[in-house]
Amino acid sequence: MRFMCKILSFMLLPIMLMASDYNEQAQAIKDAFNKVLELYKEGKDNEAKKQTQQAYFGHFENLEAGVRLNLGSKKSYDMEKQFGQIRKAIVAKESYEQIKARIDALNAQIDEVLPIINSGHRLNAQSDLQISLTDDNPWNAVLESIQTQIQNTKTKDPKNDKQAILTALNELKMDLYRNSGLEIAVRRYGGFSFGAIQKTGKAVDANIQQAINELIRSVASGQEISDFNQALVDIDELISTTISRLPQDSYALAPKQENKENFKDYTSVVENIRSRINKAIALYDEGKIDEAIEHTQNAYFDEYEASGMENTIGGRDGALKLSTEASFNALNAAFNAGDENAIQKAKDELFAQLEKSLELTGKNSAWDIFLYALIIILREGFEALIIVTAVILYLLKTKNEKRLNIVYSALSVALILSVITAYALSLIFGTQMAAQSREILEGAVMLVATVLLFYVGFWLLSNANAKKWNAYISSQVQNSLSKKDGKMLWWVVFLAVYREGAETVLFYTALVLDASDKSSGLGMVAAGFCLGIVLLAISYVILKIFALKIPIKPFFLATSAMIFYMSIAFTGKGVMELIEGKLFVGHSISAIPTLPWLGLYPYYESLVPQALMILALIFGLIYTKQKQTQS
Repeated sequence: MRFMCKILSFMLLPIMLMASDYNEQAQAIKDAFNKVLELYKEGKDNEAKKQTQQAYFGHFENLEAGVRLNLGSKKSYDMEKQFGQIRKAIVAKESYEQIKARIDALNAQIDEVLPIINSGHRLNAQSDLQISLTDDNPWNAVLESIQTQIQNTKTKDPKNDKQAILTALNELKMDLYRNSGLEIAVRRYGGFSFGAIQKTGKAVDANIQQAINELIRSVASGQEISDFNQALVDIDELISTTISRLPQDSYALAPKQENKENFKDYTSVVENIRSRINKAIALYDEGKIDEAIEHTQNAYFDEYEASGMENTIGGRDGALKLSTEASFNALNAAFNAGDENAIQKAKDELFAQLEKSLELTGKNSAWDIFLYALIIILREGFEALIIVTAVILYLLKTKNEKRLNIVYSALSVALILSVITAYALSLIFGTQMAAQSREILEGAVMLVATVLLFYVGFWLLSNANAKKWNAYISSQVQNSLSKKDGKMLWWVVFLAVYREGAETVLFYTALVLDASDKSSGLGMVAAGFCLGIVLLAISYVILKIFALKIPIKPFFLATSAMIFYMSIAFTGKGVMELIEGKLFVGHSISAIPTLPWLGLYPYYESLVPQALMILALIFGLIYTKQKQTQS
C-alpha cells in the first residue's frame, strides 16, 4: 500500500528535481506573494495574476508531495485550491486588503505544515522503481531504453561530465520520450483521477517534460544539485508509472518492435507544432500579437530545430527545409502586418510542408540514405567549389602559382572550424538559445561574405580589360601577390567554405543517427559522401580545364557576374537567417514570391538591402566602364 501511495504521489505533482528543500520553496512562495501584492497595489493586475501562477507552478507543486504524503490529499487539495481563489480574486478586482488576507491565510497554512513535512516522509533515492509491464505491452521497449539511459546518466558527475549529461538528457527528452510516440500517448491516454484531484493527459505530459527541462537547466547553468541521482529517480518513477497506466488503446502509437532501436518518428513534433501554431493564432485573435509571434518562434526553435527535424529534412531536401523556415517567418510577418488572409495562407502552407516532411522522414531505406548522403555534399559543396575554383584560377592566370598556399590554408582552417563549430552547437543544443544563436551565426557569416564578395566582384571586373591585364602581367609577372590582396582572397575562400561547412557537418550527423540502426546504413552514408567528393573533384577539374582556355576578359566578366549573383543572393539569405534567429520580425510583402535559389524572400528587411546592392552594382558598372574608357 505504501508503495502504491508513493506511485500515486508522483502522478499528482511535477517532479522536484533536486532534493526537496521545503523551507526554501515556502520562502519562495512568500516572496512571490509579496511581489503579487506589490504589483496589485500598482494596478498591474495581469502581472500579479501571472506571479500567482508562478508561485503555484514554480514552487507549491514542489511542496505538494510532502503535504500529500504526510497530511493527505484533502489538505493538499485545499491548499492548492487557494492559489486559484487568489487568482480569481485578482481577476475580480477585490480590494487590496481582501487579497492580502487570502495570501496571509495561505502563508499561515504553509508555515503550519512545514514542520510536519520536514520531519515526515521523504522520497528515497536509494531504491529504483520497478514497474512490471505485460510481455505483450509494446511500450516495454521504450521503457527499457529510457531506464537504461537514466542508469547510464547516473554514473556521471554533473560537475565533470556536464556536456555528456546534457546530451543524454536531451536524447531522453527528444528521442526516447517525444520521438518514440510516448509523448502523444501520454497526452491522449495518460490522464487519471484520484479523489478530488483530476489530471489530464496533457497535464501529466507537462509534468514529465517540466521535470526533464528543469534538470537540463540546472546542469546547463552549473547550479548546485544536492542530489542528482534523486532527480533522475524522480523522472524514472514518473515516466514508469505513467507508462504502466497507459491503456491498450495507446498501443497503436508505440514504435513497432522491429524498429525499437530507431525512434526517429517526428509525428509528435509535427503535432506539437500544429498545436503551438493554433495557439499562436488564438492569441493573435485576442489581440496579443507579441505573444503570438513568441509562440510561433518557440514552435520553430523548441520543436522543429530542437527535435532534430530541421537537420534531418535539410539533409534530404534543402528546398523543403528552406520553404518550411520561410513559412514560420511568413506567419510571424503576417501577425505583425495584421493580414488575416496571409496568416491563413502561411498556416496552410506550413502544415502542408510539415506533412511532406513527415513523408520524407519515413523514407529510410539503404538506397535513400545513400542518395541523401550524396545530395548533401554535392548541394553544400558545389557553391563553395565555384568560389574556391575562381580564386585558384585567378592565381594561376596571374602567374601566382606559388601563392596557392592561400587557398590550402583557408580551406584547412575553414574545415577544422566547421567541425568545431558543429560540435559546439551540438553540445549546447539543449539550451534555450542554442538554435537561435546558430541562425544568427549563419546570418552574420553570410552577410560578411556578401560584403567581401561584392568587393571582389568589382576588383575582378576592374581587371577585365584585356589590354590593361596583359600589361599588368607583363610588368609584374615577377612580383608576388600583394599582402592586402592575399588576405582578401584568403577570407573569400575561408568564408565560402566555413559558411557551408558547419551546416554540412550537422546534416551528416543527423543522417548518421538515422542510419545507425541499419547494418548497411553507415556504409551507405560513407559511400554517398565519398562519391560526392569524387564528383566534386571531377567538377573542379572540368571547371579548371575549361576556364584556363577562356581568354582573360570573358573569364573575369563571367567570374564577376557569378560573384555578384552570389553576393545578392547571400544578402537575402543572410537577412532571412537573422529573422529566423529572432533578431527581429520581418515585415512581409504578399506580392513577392519566395525563391531561395535567388535569395528572394518577401520581406522589406531583405529586399531593401538587395535593391541597394543592385543600385550600387549598376552605378559601379557605369563608373568602371567610364574609367576604362578614359584609360
